[in-house]
Formats: sequence, C-alpha cells, structure tokens
Amino acid sequence: MCGIVGAYGEADERMLSEMLDWIENRGPDEEGSYVDRDAGLMMGARRLSIVDLTGGSQPKVNEDGSVRVVFNGEIYNHVELRESLKRQGHRFESRSDTEVLVHLWEEYGDGMVDHLEGMFAFSLWDETEETVFLARDRLGIKPLYYGRTDYGYVWGSELPALLIGGVDRTIDPAAVYNHFSLEYTPGSQTLLRDVNKVKPGHTIRIDPDGVREREYWSLLDVDTGSATMSFESAADRLTGLLERSVEQRLMADVPVGAFLSGGLDSSAIVGIASELTDRPLKTYSLSFSNDRFDESDEARLVADHFGTDHHEVHVDLSSMDLFDEMITYLGEPTGHLQMLPIFALSRRASEDVKVALAGEGADELFAGYPRYQQVGNYKRKVDPLPGIAHDVAGTVAPVSPIGTKYFRYLSWLKNNTEMVLHQTCGFMPFRPEPEDFLETGETAETSGLRRRVTRVTDHVDDPAPEQHMTAFETHYTLPDYHLYKADHTSMAHSLELRVPFLSTDIVEFAHSLPIQHKMTDQDVKRVLKRAVSDLLPDEIVEREKQGMRPPVEDWFRDEHEAIESWFTEEKLRKTPYVDAEEAMALRIAHRRGDRSVGRTLWMILMYVSWYHVFIDERTSIVSSPVELTVR
Repeated sequence: MCGIVGAYGEADERMLSEMLDWIENRGPDEEGSYVDRDAGLMMGARRLSIVDLTGGSQPKVNEDGSVRVVFNGEIYNHVELRESLKRQGHRFESRSDTEVLVHLWEEYGDGMVDHLEGMFAFSLWDETEETVFLARDRLGIKPLYYGRTDYGYVWGSELPALLIGGVDRTIDPAAVYNHFSLEYTPGSQTLLRDVNKVKPGHTIRIDPDGVREREYWSLLDVDTGSATMSFESAADRLTGLLERSVEQRLMADVPVGAFLSGGLDSSAIVGIASELTDRPLKTYSLSFSNDRFDESDEARLVADHFGTDHHEVHVDLSSMDLFDEMITYLGEPTGHLQMLPIFALSRRASEDVKVALAGEGADELFAGYPRYQQVGNYKRKVDPLPGIAHDVAGTVAPVSPIGTKYFRYLSWLKNNTEMVLHQTCGFMPFRPEPEDFLETGETAETSGLRRRVTRVTDHVDDPAPEQHMTAFETHYTLPDYHLYKADHTSMAHSLELRVPFLSTDIVEFAHSLPIQHKMTDQDVKRVLKRAVSDLLPDEIVEREKQGMRPPVEDWFRDEHEAIESWFTEEKLRKTPYVDAEEAMALRIAHRRGDRSVGRTLWMILMYVSWYHVFIDERTSIVSSPVELTVR
C-alpha cells in the first residue's frame, strides 16, 4: 500500500517533494520518485511496506528503463501473473506486486488492467510512447484524482496534493448540490471544478494525441438476476468465493487484523480469517454509550467464539476532540456518520497491525439495508396507481397544509428512476432538502444527478425496485461514500484496509442473483446468512441489522468546541453556496427539539470545516504551488 502523485507538463522537484510530503501518512516507510525534465514528467510514491519488505521500492522499472510505474494497492493474483510473464520472457528483480505492472504494460498495453485482481490505483510512464497511463480498480477501493493545470496535468491519491500541484480551487456548484443530496460527490465529480476522480473500472491515457478515458469494467454490464441456480447452490458457491477472497487478502509479510462490529458481515470475515491463521487474529471494535447504536456485546461474543485478541474503542461526544485532526486528512468532505468512529478505530488498530480486513460492500451486494425492504414494499403497494396520481401528489405536496411530506413521498415512487433519485443515501423524505439551506441554483437535472441515476436504472433489466437500489448504491454510493470513508480514515494512520466482499468474482456473482435469493419481506441477506450459518453463532446470523453510527442528534444538542468553532454564522457566510441564515435556523430548531436534523447538520459541519481548512486561501493549510504548511 502506498500513496502516489505525479504531473505531466511540469518537472519541478520541489513541487514533487511537497506533494509527497502531503501523503506521507499513506507511506511512512519509504519515498521514491522519478523526474524526466526533457519530457516534463514527474511522479513519486510514499510506501507502506506490506509485501516484499526489502524489494518493493518504487518506482518500478522494466528491463530497458523505458517504462516506470508508481502504485497504490495490492494485486492479489500477482504471483500467477509473474509466472505467466516469466514464461513470456520477462525478467523480475523482486517479489513485489508492483513490478508485475510494467511487464503487463509491455505485453498488453491498455488491456493490462483486464488481468488484475485486487485493489489498485497507479500511474505509468512509457517514455517511448510519451504516454501517461492512469488506472483505478473495478470497484473504486483505492482513490485516484487528476486535474488540468496551466502547465498540463496533475494526479494523486489525495486531492490536497493536487492543490500543491497548482489546480484551481474554484468550487463547482453542481457538485455542491449533489454532495448535499447524496452525502458525497458521485462518479468523476469532485467539489472542485477542475479536479476529477478516475472512475472505478476506468483508465485515463494521456499522450500526444490527447486525453482518452476508457471503461474496462462495469457492474452494469453484468446481467441482473440472471443466475438460475437454486438457493442452496448459491449459498454453497458464495461460501467458496468468500473463503478464497479472505485467503487472498491475508497476503502480507506483516501482521493482519480485522475490524469487528458484531454484525453479520465483519463477523463472517473474522470467522473465516481465524480459521486460516495459526495465531489469534487481532480484532478491533467500537462501543457507544447509546444502546441504539452499540454492538460491543455482539462483537465480544464473536471475538470469544473465535478466540481473537480483541480490543475496543469507546466513542462519545469527547471523541469530537479528534475532529480538527480528522478533517486535515479528508481531501473531500462526506456526510458519512462513521467517519469519526472509524478514524478513532483505525488509530488504535495501527498501533498493532499494518493491515486490517473489513466488511464493506456486503449490504449493497446482498440487499442488507432494511430500507430496501421498506421502500420496495411501499413501491409495490402503489404500483397499481396510474402515473398521474404520482404527478398530482408531487404538485400538491408544496402547497398542501397537511401531509406535505407524505405527498412528496408518494410522488417519488412513480417509477424506479424517481425512487432511486430521491432515496439517495437513505429514503428520508423528512430531512431538509438541499434547496432549504443552499444557494447553488442547481437541480437534479442541471447537476447531472438525474442523468447518473437514469444510466443505472436503464441498465438494470430486473424490475424489482430493490435491484435498482442496490445497483445504484454499488455503482456510486459504495466507492464514493463507504470506500472513501474506509480508505481515508484508515490511511490517515498508515493502516491498509482490505475488503474481501469486493472481489470481482463475489461482486459479479451477487449482482447475478435473483432478488429472492437476497431478501424477502421477512429477511435480508438471505444467501449470505445461509453461506456462513455453519460458521457463526446463531445469535449473530439471526439478529436484525442495527447499524453503527454515533448519536449525532444528541451531539448537536450538546456543546463541543469543534462544533461551536466551525458552526458559526461568520464561517457559514464565508463558505460558498451555504445560506448562513437557513443553516443557523436549522441548528437552532434542532437544539430546541423542534426538528431532528443531526445528519444534515453533520454534513454542513463537514463541508464548512473542509472549505476553510483546504480551499479558502486565507485559512488553508495547503499552499499552492510554492509553499507547503505541513500538517
């Protein structure tokens, strides 16, 4: 695991050094770089040594020195790839998975990514072809940003490194609208106008002919619900896939641990990993004072069952002491309520291990959120209504003296596209709309949000509403929200987080299953529960999903310096596109108990603090592109 940076059109060693300094947390063990002044090319990596501790230095180079690569991630099939490439005449100098990439490029060019199984983001320079090649893994587990500058292009694992590289800091109002609609910016979009993400399953090629983006993999190309196997056969198949995936992700020359919430997903990972290791697995869990969100008893039950070396981190309002530090590691804000808890948990885990396994992705793949049931059931109940009934409800909603939100809810169930568009991060018709406290002038149409939703729903050939919701959330919410959280909070503490549920085989298999294998009106994650039923205690398999998050509703009714110092009228007024009066009114209403909008207040807090920490040049801790304030 590493962090990478680079630029094309500029070869300034001082700038490169400052960009690498910014991502030191991603790779505290070693630094490597390459500069070609004649080509105007520079790139570098900070290394977290996990595989081939002595031979994994970067950049890696091919036999004649014409191809170089810097890499972030893990290639789980690198041993098989190396043996195949050796048979084709390639020579290797190390056991590092990074070295495989330069030889794959020589053999397959742009098609090299089709051969990779793992989580990755890398940049490659081919001197002969004068080509920069950027690539990101299929699910977007590892981040990669790129942007245009006055001199050319700049890229890196974290957005602030691009600020050092000279990208413009202008905020995109469409992205702000989408951010507050979804709690994240979707797809290639970021909050900055001139910065994009390399999308999951995509490559970017920059050469004398221009810039070309290519999609090499998409979940939308997998037929939804096409599998015809029986439920029991599907469960057996999933067991085998999951065991193989966990075994691959235990690949390391350093200690490996696991996050353990006490829920089904992380418990399954811990159970399989425990059976594959010859010493007690180190596990890490959170506890909360609020019983609605606390799962520490269940985590202890699983830890005792498998004999793990278990550790707990308690999170309460005092944990907000970490907020100002945490925000400096977030190149973009999100509304994810687990940001602070996982930041604290990663800090503790990094004291013992360099790698931890986690259960991200299972809820999206196997329809694990109860709201999938709720929304799907509501949708089927109103399906017999003519379309005009939904249109009338939408027209009446803004002017009705009673039932406004219920009319709005009904209008959103008109079809699967409208349902997905408005269910966003959770079907919450009772939370404030972005228009209530923003001044972007944007809508779902002008911001591109509707287009993104339609692209997904048009590709899902199964009419079940749950399949449309899971497809959208796997395509957008998973990489841009959950995996962003997992990556940035863990790498802040030089901890590599691996996600066994997101092997390509498991993702494609899950997407092909009919919805009844995943859920019914009475149950969720059916096939996953059956697949691990012989492994886990019955109490874990049969318990309802609880959801792990801090009680932000309570926190915003109390006082803490981090909240009081950022959520001020002065800072709100200085933050682009925020209606300061409306935002303050929401906070006052929440504190009085007139409304419960803690989730919205958290989003505003994250956005405002991010803007002042990174973007406002009067207060930013990142100077561009001459000087750097080291965090």
